[in-house]
Amino acid sequence: MKRTIKSTNASQPDISTIPPLQVLLSRSEDDFYGSLQRIWNNVVVLEDMGIIKQENDKFMYAYRFAELELQRAFASANEAINLPTH
Repeated sequence: MKRTIKSTNASQPDISTIPPLQVLLSRSEDDFYGSLQRIWNNVVVLEDMGIIKQENDKFMYAYRFAELELQRAFASANEAINLPTH
């Protein structure tokens, strides 16, 4: 009888290549604030163009831009972990 050698799973990432938790949190926070900045910049552009005339319109457009940012973030997260999108 021959001894079998247990091989490592090739699909698991090497522990040394995974960034520390603090780096991941910082990156996530940067992405979050970057998204907020993009949303508000779009609202300001619409306001400068005269499309937004009332205060309530700012929030309506900001909400719509936030939906687009969430879709973008979801698509990029799926792409990063190779999940199929619907």
